[in-house]
Amino acid sequence: MKRMPSEYIRESVRFSSQPMEYPEDPTHLRQMLDMIGTDEFLMFSTDYPHWDFDSPRHAFPKTFPKDLRRKILSENARSFYEL
Repeated sequence: MKRMPSEYIRESVRFSSQPMEYPEDPTHLRQMLDMIGTDEFLMFSTDYPHWDFDSPRHAFPKTFPKDLRRKILSENARSFYEL
């Protein structure tokens, strides 16, 4: 390996938002995302049509900045899959 394993993971691995257990304090979720060191690893997934699916309107705390919400909801997948 020529780089840290974490660099390969950030480059090649993505996670989806469903299923996700949210912490009671929404700032903790943002802190976890910040600790990972990239805002490109998380992509929205709805799990529709299951009864407990995530609506894009309510999937993430309103405390998330608009640019981060946009990245998670669409831009990260577009970039990763080269759409």
